[in-house]
Amino acid sequence: LWRVHPFGLSLPRLDIRQESTRHLEAIDEITSELGLGSYKTWSETTKVQWLTNELHSKRPLLAKGTVWSPKVQEVLDVFSLIAEVGSEPFGAYVISMATDASDVLAVRLLQAEQGVPAANHLRVVPLFETKGDLEKSPEVMETLFSNSWYSANLSSPPQVPNVGWQPHQEVMLGYSDSAKDAGRLASVWSLHKAQEALVEIAARHKIKLNLFHGRGGSVGRGGGPQYLATLSQPAGSVQGWMRVTVQGEVIDNFFGLPSIASHTMERYTTSVLKATLMPPKAPSGEWKEVMQRLSEISCDKYRDIVYNDPEFIEYFRSATPDFELKGLNLGSRPAKRKQGGIESLRAIPWMFAWTQTRLQLPVWLGVGAALKAEIEAGNLEMLQQMYQDWPFFRSTIELLDMVLAKTNKGISSYYESLLVPDELQGIAGKIWADLADTEAGILKVSRQSAHLGADESADSRLSISQRVPLVDPINVLQANCLLRMRHDEHASDIGELRDAFAITVQGVAAGMGWTG
Repeated sequence: LWRVHPFGLSLPRLDIRQESTRHLEAIDEITSELGLGSYKTWSETTKVQWLTNELHSKRPLLAKGTVWSPKVQEVLDVFSLIAEVGSEPFGAYVISMATDASDVLAVRLLQAEQGVPAANHLRVVPLFETKGDLEKSPEVMETLFSNSWYSANLSSPPQVPNVGWQPHQEVMLGYSDSAKDAGRLASVWSLHKAQEALVEIAARHKIKLNLFHGRGGSVGRGGGPQYLATLSQPAGSVQGWMRVTVQGEVIDNFFGLPSIASHTMERYTTSVLKATLMPPKAPSGEWKEVMQRLSEISCDKYRDIVYNDPEFIEYFRSATPDFELKGLNLGSRPAKRKQGGIESLRAIPWMFAWTQTRLQLPVWLGVGAALKAEIEAGNLEMLQQMYQDWPFFRSTIELLDMVLAKTNKGISSYYESLLVPDELQGIAGKIWADLADTEAGILKVSRQSAHLGADESADSRLSISQRVPLVDPINVLQANCLLRMRHDEHASDIGELRDAFAITVQGVAAGMGWTG
C-alpha cells in the first residue's frame, strides 16, 4: 500500500496494431455507402485530398445505425473502444504494411469519426516493412509533414518525453519482412538509407522523430547484439531515446533474471547515450556507392532464386519442416497473411524453418554473389577499409560471420538427401555455390582465416563450438521423423512421431539460440 500511494497502480501501455488493408476496406465501404464510388480505385492524390477535407470538416461522416460488413465493423469497433476507454491504457496505433500517406490519414479520420477526442488521439505510427515501402517512406512522410491538417494536428502525446522539439512523429521500421522480401543485405541497406532520409526530412520540418525498430530475435529478422546495432545506426537517428521490439525467447534471454535485466538495460542506456553524444561519421559517397551495388546484386541474386525460380517453393517445402511446423502450437500469429507462395508467408515461420535445418538461408543468400562481384572488380581493399572504419558495414559483416559459424552444410545436406526429390537438386546446386562464395567473401573482407577468428569473438566462438555440435543428433532425429511422417500420414505411430518432432524442434531452437 505504501508503494501504491506514491507510484500509483498502473500497467504498461499496449500498442494497437492493424494492417493497412483493413483500413482501406473500411474507407472503401464508407465511400461506397455515401455514393462516392470505390475508394480503392482513387489515386493517392485524390485519397489524400478527400481525407484532408473530411478531417477539416465539422460534420460527421458516418450515419448512426448504418450496418457494415463484419470485417469493417470490427475495425470500427476498435476505434469505438478507444473512445470509450480513453487513450491512457494505450500507446501507439501501428499500421502494419503501410505504403502511403493516406494510410495514416485514414486512421486519424476513423479515430475522429468514432469519437476519439483530438486532444487525446493515439499517435499513429506507420510501419514500413518491405524494401519498396522503406525506399518510399521518405516520400510518404514528406507528404504528411507538408499536409496542412496533419502538420497542425501533430502533437506530442503525454507519454512521450519532450526533448525540445514539437510536434512528435514515430515511424516503425520493419526488419523481418524487408529481409524476406529482398534478402538481409539489401534489407539493412534500405533501412539505413530510409533512416538517413527520414532524419533529414523531420529536421527540416522541425519535428521530433522517433524511430521504432521492429527487430526479431534472429539475425535474419534484425536481431543480434543490441549495443552493436544501436551504435551502427545513422548519425542523428538516435536522439536521446529509441524504441525497439523484444520478442520470443529473447525476452527471457534479456530479462529473465533481475541481474540479466539490469545488465540489458545498462547496455541499452549506454548505447543510446553514446549514439546520441558521439554519433558515427557519415560514410563517404564512394562507400555508399559500393554498398548500393552490393545491395542491388545481392537482392537480384536472392530474388532470382527465392521468387523467380518456379521450383524453389517446392524445394523449400521439401527441404525444411515448414509444413509440419504449422501443425505445432508455437506461433503468436497465423503462418500466412493470406493464401499464396513465399510472398504470403510470414517472416517468422520463414526464418524458423531454415533455422531448424541449420542452413539459415535468408540471412546470407545473395551476399556471396555481391561480394564476389566487388572483389573481382578490384575493390577488396575498399571493402576491408569499410569493414575497419564504418560501424554499419562492420556490424553487418560480423553478424553474417556469426551466422555462418552456426550454419552446418553437412546437416542441411542430410535433410536434402532424405527429403528432397532428385528433380529439385538443381536448386540445391545454386544455393551451395552462393554459400561457398559468401563464406569466402566474408573471410576476405574481415581478413580472417576462419569464422569468428578475431580475438574479440573468442567467447562467441567457444560458446558455439561447445553448444551447437550437441544439436547434430537432434537434427538427425528430426530429419528421420519428417521422412516417416511424410511417408504415411495415417501410420499407427503418427502421434508419437509428431510428439518426437515437436521435441526436436525445441531442442534445435535451444541449441541455435533462437526460434526464428
